[in-house]
Amino acid sequence: MENFIQLLNHPEKFTGMRVVLVYHNMEILVEKNEVGNPVPGYKKISGYYDLTGSLVPIGILNGVYYSALNVDDRGDTPENTKFMNVRHLYRTSNEDLFFLAGLGRQIADWDRTFRFCGKCGSLTESHSHERVKICPNCGHSTYPKISPAMICSVTRGDEILLARGSKFTRPVYSVLAGFVEPGETLEETVEREVMEETNISVKNINYFGSQPWPFSSSMMIAFTAEYESGEIKIDDKEILDAGWFSFNNLPMLPTPYSIARRLIMNFVDKCESK
Repeated sequence: MENFIQLLNHPEKFTGMRVVLVYHNMEILVEKNEVGNPVPGYKKISGYYDLTGSLVPIGILNGVYYSALNVDDRGDTPENTKFMNVRHLYRTSNEDLFFLAGLGRQIADWDRTFRFCGKCGSLTESHSHERVKICPNCGHSTYPKISPAMICSVTRGDEILLARGSKFTRPVYSVLAGFVEPGETLEETVEREVMEETNISVKNINYFGSQPWPFSSSMMIAFTAEYESGEIKIDDKEILDAGWFSFNNLPMLPTPYSIARRLIMNFVDKCESK
């Protein structure tokens, strides 16, 4: 996010506008009947929830200071608000809110799950100058965990390999992705995941770009590759369907905010420019 500033040192001294993002597991509190599902204002949140000592700092975006709040009960909410799965914001909200909500969920979930030291079990403390949990008893430090994952477009002439994942809630087709395993290079992950999910071998693997993806605390590292050999045979576990699609006859695609969509549109642009 452009213009995003991480603010950890003395957030209480910030005098500008404040917004609190309220979370319950994978859900975020939003206004129920407003276009774009904006998050409730600070006045509504502070008048309903106890914010004393429970806020997790996120940072400043466009002059607004954001913090996160975890709540255990999702049933009782302020008037005209509701909890919505953070992923679903991409259908209704702008790009900044979508990614800020995801970042806030990632940080809030890390703060909630690392309240106690994983080494000795003591209550941890938040560091005042960086995002890390410190154990005052044994000194063990715990930073937010980020899992590297590859995502790759596989092309065959004017066709691209797209698949529908078993976890997709809509009939969306996307490029293939998967987490890096210990001991693997990123290129080896590309080869393994494409083979495991579709039985396709690839060649000419090249780096494309990267994107933080907070819904599983991932860093998506994107590649392009070309078809080498094989016939599509899906794994029937993670993939429901897969196929080769022409650049001018594509199925429903991922959100425009995602690097998956950027990979697909990069393929389309190249085909159209021929």
